[in-house]
Amino acid sequence: MLTELRSAAVVAGLRALARLTPYAEAELLGLRKIIKPGDVCVDVGAALGLYTVTLSRLVGPQGTVHSVEPLVFAHPALSYVLRPREGRNIKRHSVALGAERHGREVMSVPVRHGSPVTGRSFLTVGAKGLGSNEEFDQHLDVLVKTDTLDHFVEENGIGRLDFVKADVEGAELRVLEGAKETIERFKPAFLLEIEERHVERFGYQAKDVADFLTERGYRMSTWHGSEWVPTGNIGDEARNYLFRA
Repeated sequence: MLTELRSAAVVAGLRALARLTPYAEAELLGLRKIIKPGDVCVDVGAALGLYTVTLSRLVGPQGTVHSVEPLVFAHPALSYVLRPREGRNIKRHSVALGAERHGREVMSVPVRHGSPVTGRSFLTVGAKGLGSNEEFDQHLDVLVKTDTLDHFVEENGIGRLDFVKADVEGAELRVLEGAKETIERFKPAFLLEIEERHVERFGYQAKDVADFLTERGYRMSTWHGSEWVPTGNIGDEARNYLFRA
């Protein structure tokens, strides 16, 4: 009964959020079909924490959410959003996950009207220019700590992993390349933002991201209305894709 009440409260909250802000993605509602109490999740590119908080409520007190966001610009808002649950089932990490283990790399942060647009920032290692971020007139170069998901899992003693969300502005394939051992060991579900305009700056195609996982036994789907619908193609009608083994 308690689980049903908690689930209903999460759904109601997400629907209210979707009405109030354009930044609430429809896939947030779909998480309740994937995440179970007690699950362990990693939110790669947490930004302002909408996915982190939603996952926190769904996994409950027995679960854990590792919220990964390297940019200090996002931390004040992220801290405000996460504070009620941080320390209970949310663990915050200031690191950028990709294909490079335990180092430091430059992150390009676009600026609009004097304010950093952290949601469009990306690690420059492996990138061939600004790509889709050429629309911004100004950019900041910020040195951030980097790691692979494989080493991150090992370093944090993560003994199970059920779900990974990654929104890293075109570097999703690089995150996967740094997660081969984790994928083989845990077969977690992945929710990835995949857009051709973003992946182009890294020299590959959106299809390459999907192929990486489907070749490892994953099935791809997108959120439509009230359910996850199987799909075999990356298209313009969606930007977030769920992969389950």
